[in-house]
Amino acid sequence: MNTDRPAIAVSNSSPLIYFAKVGRLEIIRSVFEKVFIPEKVFEEVVIKGKELNISDAFIVERAVETWIIKEKIKPEIDVEYHFLDTNARLGLGEKEAIKLCKQLNAKYLVADDREARRVSKMLNIVPVGTCSIIVKCYRQKIITREEAVQILDELLKVGFRISIEVYRKVLLELGLR
Repeated sequence: MNTDRPAIAVSNSSPLIYFAKVGRLEIIRSVFEKVFIPEKVFEEVVIKGKELNISDAFIVERAVETWIIKEKIKPEIDVEYHFLDTNARLGLGEKEAIKLCKQLNAKYLVADDREARRVSKMLNIVPVGTCSIIVKCYRQKIITREEAVQILDELLKVGFRISIEVYRKVLLELGLR
């Protein structure tokens, strides 16, 4: 077990969904000591996913029962960060995830959405995306370079979207190309 893991992160929906789709949800756990999700993210991923009988919803639900911690947003945090609710480019899960970061004093937000990443930076929260998690796991020798590329390619096959530039940057960070 890596003792250099940051203590707390809050995750948005997409990294959970995509890592679950490729059978690699645990990879998030290998980077962070504790992973929290707000209720809206749970609803988006698990409740709605189970209604549609999507297999990754059941995988995430099992993780919530064991190592992902579901947390309510306290009313005072909801009021203090109410301005987030006026941002139409953020989804409900993203708004709650950012609020939960502030509530828990979590330094990291696991999110891929550009607007969520932009807003989190403004609030002194470090955004960590799906690709960054893969690179961190490679650098910490949790996975090999080959596994990292395989995971990235599997993510793309199940609909994960990144630009060619980001794909090239990830390969560079993995010591390829």
